[in-house]
Amino acid sequence: MQHYCSNCNIYTKQPYCPLCKHKLSEKLEDNVYYPVYETKVQRRRFAQRLVLFIATFVISTSLLINILTEPNHLWFLYVLGPVLYALLLINHTILSRAHTGSKVIFQVIALSIMLFILDAASGSSKWSIHYVIPFLVTLATLFVTIIVLRKPMKWREYIGYMTTMVILGFLPVILFFSSWSTVLWPSAATALYALLTLIGMILFSENTMKNEIVRRFHF
Repeated sequence: MQHYCSNCNIYTKQPYCPLCKHKLSEKLEDNVYYPVYETKVQRRRFAQRLVLFIATFVISTSLLINILTEPNHLWFLYVLGPVLYALLLINHTILSRAHTGSKVIFQVIALSIMLFILDAASGSSKWSIHYVIPFLVTLATLFVTIIVLRKPMKWREYIGYMTTMVILGFLPVILFFSSWSTVLWPSAATALYALLTLIGMILFSENTMKNEIVRRFHF
C-alpha cells in the first residue's frame, strides 16, 4: 500500500511526489508489483486438462450410445482406440516436455494398443500382431538409433531408451512362440534388428557406455 502519483505514474511512501513535487492524496492504492499473468506452463496444463475432458466425454458418450442402441455390437471400440491414442499424442508427445526417447516409446506402445483394439473390434484377424506392431518397433528403434548416431554425445542420455527398444524388439517373437502370432518372418526380422542394434551399441560405443550396457543386460 503506497501513495500513487497520477502525473508521473509512480508509487511512493512519501506524501509528495519525488519527481513533480505535487502533494499526493492520502488515499493509498494497491501496488501490484507482480501482476497476475498466465504462464506457458499454466496454458499447457489447461490444454492438457481440456483434452482429457474432451476424450472422457467422447468415450463415455460413445459407450452410452452403444449400450442403448446396439449392446451386442461394441462399435464404441472403434472410437476408444483412436481417442486414447489422440489423448496420448496431444498431452504427452505434443504438449509435454518429456524426453524424445520417452515420447518414441510411448508412441510405439500407444499405437500398438490402438491398432490391437481396432483389430479385435474388426474380427480379430491379428493383422496388428502379425505385421504392424513388429514394423512399428523396428521403425522406432531405427529412429532412436539415427538420433544417437547423429549426436554421439547423446549415448548416455539415450541408453535407457535404446535398451527398452531392444527389449521391445524381442516382444513379437515372444508373441509368436506364445501362439498369439502365427506369422514368423516379421517377428524374426524385428528380433534380428534388435539383436544387431544391441551388438552395434556394444561394439561402437565408448568403454563407459559398454560398461553401462553390460550392467543393464547383466552380461
